[in-house]
Amino acid sequence: MLEISPVIALLVFFVIVMLLISLFYPGKGLFHKYKRMQQNDNRVLIEDALKHIFDYENQNLSPTLNSLAGNMGVSTDKISDIIKELKSHKLILLQEHKISLTNSGKIYALKIIRIHRLWESYLAEETGVKELDWHDEAEKVEHTMTQKDADELSAKMGNPKFDPHGDPIPTTDGKVFNVSGKLLNNVGDNKIVKILHIEDEPKSIYSELRDKGLHKGKEIKIISKSENGLKIALDGKEIKLTSIAASKVLVDVLEKSEFINKKSKTLADLSIGEIGKVIQLLPTCRGQQRRRLLDFGIVPGAEISVYMKNPLDDPAAYLVKDTIVALRNNQAQEIEIVI
Repeated sequence: MLEISPVIALLVFFVIVMLLISLFYPGKGLFHKYKRMQQNDNRVLIEDALKHIFDYENQNLSPTLNSLAGNMGVSTDKISDIIKELKSHKLILLQEHKISLTNSGKIYALKIIRIHRLWESYLAEETGVKELDWHDEAEKVEHTMTQKDADELSAKMGNPKFDPHGDPIPTTDGKVFNVSGKLLNNVGDNKIVKILHIEDEPKSIYSELRDKGLHKGKEIKIISKSENGLKIALDGKEIKLTSIAASKVLVDVLEKSEFINKKSKTLADLSIGEIGKVIQLLPTCRGQQRRRLLDFGIVPGAEISVYMKNPLDDPAAYLVKDTIVALRNNQAQEIEIVI
């Protein structure tokens, strides 16, 4: 008969006890952590579903199982389970396969949207996070930030009414400022419009629109429309947009007939020997970079000259009052001037 040393038996017993504790310790064991992760994942899906339904209702569209599944990247079977859970919590109504939010569901959705848009505003104004990453970062935070933290963040930023894309930020009691306008693809030929909002999803289309020079506050003119899209004038160029891309841009139709399609000059266009007067820092210049430029004295009315050009053109040194400031080309392009 095999004899086991009491010391070894005690060690085995100790290892088994420690393993059981690490697996099942209340609140901290691996099993409980796994269950909590599942619950968190499920909560994220519930909140994403509420946001999607709210967004569709806000556009006078009817959300479906397929639209939810496509937007959230899960199967329709999983969406069916989420719908059942939403209904059991009285967050949605189901009437002849039509999905709509209850008042409680709308309040819940607005809380998530408020956090998302506040965090995008924070990233835009207080950090150096790239613009194309604002949305993805806010998607993470919206599911973890408390309402108390959101209220404190809002107060710290002066209770902004709109996020950097032009979307209204819901108030703490669920009120939303109305933004009236037309989608760019619904505006007629030869109309001059001002951009109110650019939808930041999907990222590929948002990136395309930004690369073409479209941003909140920009004035453009519709030259012509067709089934495939439209042609617009801005910054001395004529640009083609697809109908899908144009449908992501909300605009205000301006009551004026004169539109000068001329590229604005920026500090990057300044040559040695020329003096430029600052008109404005472009709306796309935000956060830490905007504050840095303002601290250098680069404000409307300030006169700037080129002190030294890099042989490779980047960076260049500029003289602002009595201070030499080095700026990269992409930074100088954010400063509109008149020569």
